[in-house]
Amino acid sequence: MVQQLVHCHAALKPYVKDILVLEGCESVATPNTFRFFADGCPGIIFQQSSRGMLLNALTYPTTSFFLYGQTIKPVEITARGRFRLLIFFLYPHAILPLLGIRADTLTGTCVDLGPLPTLSGLPAFERLFQSDSVTDQVELVSSCILRMLQLNHPSADRALNFAVDQIWTAQGNASLPELHRTLNISERTFERRFEQYVGISPRLFARICRFQASLQQLKNRDYSKLSDIAFDNGYADQSHFIRTFREFTGFSPLKLPAQPDPFRYDRASVY
Repeated sequence: MVQQLVHCHAALKPYVKDILVLEGCESVATPNTFRFFADGCPGIIFQQSSRGMLLNALTYPTTSFFLYGQTIKPVEITARGRFRLLIFFLYPHAILPLLGIRADTLTGTCVDLGPLPTLSGLPAFERLFQSDSVTDQVELVSSCILRMLQLNHPSADRALNFAVDQIWTAQGNASLPELHRTLNISERTFERRFEQYVGISPRLFARICRFQASLQQLKNRDYSKLSDIAFDNGYADQSHFIRTFREFTGFSPLKLPAQPDPFRYDRASVY
């Protein structure tokens, strides 16, 4: 299997965090199954596979192009036969600017971008399914995203940008009441706007950021015992950490299956 990170178009950098390309052939010894866990971000996937793709046991055709919202449960993708996956990992706020709809309407699900009126008749979209070049496909998907942005005329919500940035940078350990006061809005208004903008509650987003920090500490083997990870990341105790880890991965921390990990948790600001 080949995997690579691709540079993002400059105009997309406020919306696209990373672009990952995975490609290879099916093998009996090493099935092409990839697990993705909640990371606080939606994404766009373009996939080609000679025998179709399974996403959490749901069958997708040999070629598909879709956007997924916030993921709460583990996601398992199995590419069958010869395959290529282009995954555009978006920033937490990207759904509203792209589609002009509330982010929470897509939480835990995905939408086929093929029938999207903004892409109908777009040359880039039509060529996407005909090209076999990774470089061309990345450019074509980027063109489709730019088209969606241009038609929706997104405007930034600076208050929510600030809140997301604070929670992300603090790895989930930011004080939510302090954010309410800083932004001078009520807790209920803050929660409602956060769910519309990000797709999940600020409390759940904070839990996911904390989980991601602990996941990377576990993968980097930067601990002597599990309780070190728990306390380093603000969990009440080791049992709390293990329960949260199982919730987001389906595995206990010490039984997490190994798989390629091209990313490291970005401790810098998301904006």
